[in-house]
Amino acid sequence: MDVVGAITILLHPILGFSLAIWLYKQWKIIKALRLKRGAVWAKIQNQDRAEVVKNHEKKGRQSLLFIIIVIAFAILANTYRYLELDTNLTSLISLHGWLGLILFIIVVQMYRTGTKMVTERERGDNIKQTRGVHQRAGDLLIWLLVSVVFLGFLRLLDVLQQLS
Repeated sequence: MDVVGAITILLHPILGFSLAIWLYKQWKIIKALRLKRGAVWAKIQNQDRAEVVKNHEKKGRQSLLFIIIVIAFAILANTYRYLELDTNLTSLISLHGWLGLILFIIVVQMYRTGTKMVTERERGDNIKQTRGVHQRAGDLLIWLLVSVVFLGFLRLLDVLQQLS
């Protein structure tokens, strides 16, 4: 395998892990803001709450694009493996991939509920119900994210072993 092939295969895990850390930080900051305790709370307690929320919303809007990029690189890597490395089509399908797609659906849901909360807040409506859905989806996202990252690590080891 050449350098281009190595980069093609490794970009998805690198970007995916970066996304996982980024999403975890997003979740942790809002959780600290809500609970008002912990190491993250110690870092943000002197910041303006509205600024922290505004920053969370800004990053939330970026999350959808980020996950689409990560999935695009997964498709690119699998296409490369299929076309250039003659990988069997059935070995390109995995639990990691399916859970990744479910993770994408949850990110889309969180994007929608986050956008809905901003709209409701700007109209002066009660955001309690939407925020509850958003928070529960965030908690589910983190558990699923841990699973996807762990399975992705195992998948990467399997792919690298097949290449050697």
